[in-house]
Amino acid sequence: MRHRFGLLLAALLLAFAGVPRIAAAQGSQPVPLEAFVAGVARLWAAGDADALVRLAPADGRIMLDLGDAGAGPVQERQAAAALRALFDDRATVSVRAERVTVSGGQPLAGFGELRWVSRPKGVTVAKSSVIYVGVVWDGRAWHIRELRILG
Repeated sequence: MRHRFGLLLAALLLAFAGVPRIAAAQGSQPVPLEAFVAGVARLWAAGDADALVRLAPADGRIMLDLGDAGAGPVQERQAAAALRALFDDRATVSVRAERVTVSGGQPLAGFGELRWVSRPKGVTVAKSSVIYVGVVWDGRAWHIRELRILG
């Protein structure tokens, strides 16, 4: 019995001995995507368009589809203006992160889905929408690559 336990312990130690080397070889480890998406949800709930677009990648471009006629890649200035107009027209009832997935790839990518309950200002009937948040990891931080309202 002792011999089996010793073999099992030795096997576990050998298995875990390689983990730090693998992690170090991958470089900087991403902060949890769940935490990043939760932060995006807080900014969305606050209607903070400027803070949201500051999370864009270094090229400053975000694929934006807010349900209006135009959808496509825009620079931070245009994204902030479109988000401010959206937030000015609607009162947020609640926002919560519902789904978060790291999809892989190079660079590392993922997405989150926010459940946004809002209503037009001056109206009491609320509407529930899903906000798709596409993200990319640049080696140091997650960045918003895409924002889409899905119904």
